[in-house]
Amino acid sequence: MATIPCDMHSDQDCNCARCGHECSRVQIDEDRPLHRIAEVRSQQGLSLRAISRRTGIDIRDLKQQELATTDLNLRDLHRWAAALEVPVDSLLVDRDHELSSSVRDRAALVKIMKTVVAVQEIATSPRVARMTEMLREQLLAMMPELAEVGGWPNYGSRRPQDHVGRIAANPINVDNLSLE
Repeated sequence: MATIPCDMHSDQDCNCARCGHECSRVQIDEDRPLHRIAEVRSQQGLSLRAISRRTGIDIRDLKQQELATTDLNLRDLHRWAAALEVPVDSLLVDRDHELSSSVRDRAALVKIMKTVVAVQEIATSPRVARMTEMLREQLLAMMPELAEVGGWPNYGSRRPQDHVGRIAANPINVDNLSLE
């Protein structure tokens, strides 16, 4: 439990009874959750790698930031809100309320759209392709920003064709290895 001093005194050991003013000293529970970033990210089915790509922030830093007790500055909260495509207030903890229904509904629609796109990618039947296209159009009518949603990855993470993996970028020199 941390104490914020009242605005009448500069020291932490203010004895407001001594000076007679009404003290505005506030007790802060340092173990209390401050935000629900991890919960929102999880509900939307986004990985830390995807958030890292969207924000340009290293995954280790994102892991630290997404801990519910991490005290983030407003700039970081706005970055997370932009990456998750939700309002900032939906990331903040309100003791009396769970996630807003609009955030839960949006997360559910994103997951449905990911499934629709994934089925469209592998559909072999014209009938299935037509049904998934109709479903996609209906989802876009409800929420136009879903147009940018991609399908679930089929094989690990998706990389552009010209992206080289770590082994190609940093090959192992086997000339110095000995089997004897």
